[in-house]
Amino acid sequence: MLDISYYEKTDEIIAQYTCEEKSLIPIIQGIQEEYRYLPPELLTYVAEKLGISEAKAYSVASFYENFFF
Repeated sequence: MLDISYYEKTDEIIAQYTCEEKSLIPIIQGIQEEYRYLPPELLTYVAEKLGISEAKAYSVASFYENFFF
């Protein structure tokens, strides 16, 4: 389980974008830039915030080679 500060920082990143599916890639890019990898817990958290399925979020993130779990 991640420290609460990870979720707070993720909320800051999400706040920079609209809460729509089209914002998924820039949001996860911001998370990876912050932590140098993409914590799976945060990808699940972002999916919930954007109202998309966890499977959709993982599908997008795993499609691009530049995202590291």
